[in-house]
Amino acid sequence: MSRYNKKKVIYLVRSPLSARDFKRFGIKNWINHKWETKVFDITKYLNPSFWRHVDGDKFSFNFEGLTIFQNINDVLSTINSLQNKVVFVDILGFSNAEMRIRAAARAHGVLVKIELGFIPKAKINKNIWELFSLIKNPIAFIKKSISFVKNKVQKIRAKRYTDYIVVGGKKSMLGINEKQTSIIKAHNLDYDFFIQEEQVKSNKNSNYLVFLDEDGPYHSDFIRSGLKPYVTEDCYYPVIDLGLNEMAKSLKLNIKIAAHPKSNYGAKQKKYNQLILENKTFELIRGADVVIAHGSTALGWAVIMKKPIIFVTTDEIQNASYAKSYAKYIDNFAAILGKKAVNLSQLSSVNNWSDHLNIDNEKYEKYIENYIKTKGSPEKLVWDIVIEHIESDLFV
Repeated sequence: MSRYNKKKVIYLVRSPLSARDFKRFGIKNWINHKWETKVFDITKYLNPSFWRHVDGDKFSFNFEGLTIFQNINDVLSTINSLQNKVVFVDILGFSNAEMRIRAAARAHGVLVKIELGFIPKAKINKNIWELFSLIKNPIAFIKKSISFVKNKVQKIRAKRYTDYIVVGGKKSMLGINEKQTSIIKAHNLDYDFFIQEEQVKSNKNSNYLVFLDEDGPYHSDFIRSGLKPYVTEDCYYPVIDLGLNEMAKSLKLNIKIAAHPKSNYGAKQKKYNQLILENKTFELIRGADVVIAHGSTALGWAVIMKKPIIFVTTDEIQNASYAKSYAKYIDNFAAILGKKAVNLSQLSSVNNWSDHLNIDNEKYEKYIENYIKTKGSPEKLVWDIVIEHIESDLFV
């Protein structure tokens, strides 16, 4: 690989750059390593309705290196006018427009793909009646088939453009051609908390359970993808509140809600009746006696800390047509950790909540190996691992 004569990195993103993203994407790390750092945001062009929904102009972090593009021609001309080879951090999707941008970027440097944050996927076992119903509706069948094939082809094409892939855990390494792509072994971004935090052990006198909110009825990703949320506010919050109350009463614990980072409960009339705490998820898990969740990615912290986890679901999640994949995802996530999800709509079926507090240490360790941290990866911040690897390849 040819040597570069200037340290310049450009992030290619398809969602507004929030303050949280600025930190998680390690932008300050590149700057501290003396890299000129830019972010090219194509959200406003790619998905204007999503941009308006989240108020992208207001939501975007005030970073002088951020450029918000309104059409693809400006993106392509800006990339094609680059005078020196550049390192691109590819956080794009797989639409035709994004593939064009990706191709232009590859012609002017190298692409770094982030394959972190892997979580257990839902096991999709279509029964004969589901297949029959698809065949009976040929238009739906054809649309699903075309969408599936198109998505597969685009992902394969995207991998061909990738020079570096950052991985964390065995599952993130599946399907990577090591002859075509250089692998940077690291860990999930959330693992950085264990490197940065001096105090990881919990307070023994905390006496509370924490529920990991997923902003289910309101999550902005549903707007971006055009999908119906897996839960509705009228059905969801009362069931969760009642379930948490019963659980807390039985276990003699208080209740705290760890708000999802993208949530905005201050602007919502319908929400939990419990204490909702923002931007405290790591600390709340660290101090909790028990962690309650559907399938939040933050469960990785609970697994590493060896916390008792109770997976929960509801009648709506289990039975609604719009939540089928979510229900399967929760059930599979729970099974991987040796658990079975509890239906909070069917509380009479729970005899003793203490029976759900078991920890299968072997399954917890296997989860860490598969989904969180590559064995032997450095005990350094993810982006420092990436930067040092890139600098060693391109500048030493």
